[in-house]
Amino acid sequence: MNVRDALQQRLRKKMMRMRETLERFNDESAEAQMVGPHWNVRDLVGHFVFWTTESAAQMPTIAKGGKPPAYDLKRVNDDVYKKNRRMSYVMLLPQLRTAEDKLLDTLGRMPADQLVGDTPLREWVELQPDHYDHHWPGLKKAAEAL
Repeated sequence: MNVRDALQQRLRKKMMRMRETLERFNDESAEAQMVGPHWNVRDLVGHFVFWTTESAAQMPTIAKGGKPPAYDLKRVNDDVYKKNRRMSYVMLLPQLRTAEDKLLDTLGRMPADQLVGDTPLREWVELQPDHYDHHWPGLKKAAEAL
């Protein structure tokens, strides 16, 4: 297995863990169950839709030597939260599936040599499974409360 395949496998494992858990929710329970002090499950899915899409979009730029935008994380997360408050869980969940598939596909097209060692692309890619791990405890707790 090459490094790209290993990274895809690691990321897919995190995604599948989340997918299996998210399947337990519906509009009502995703609205009611909190994953932290401010976000419910629906909010978390909207958050992942944005950042997963953004991650895939930035990979080609980084692979070509560009740098990702300097994000104001609080502002971006607040904007995403406000935008997605108007959407239902069942509207957001398919968007997350699409974003995850796009991220895995984009990763599969990245130059393998740029994924070995401490390269900017490798660092960017490593953020993705870490992001899933960061939010996993809150989601797990919300699912256990069902």
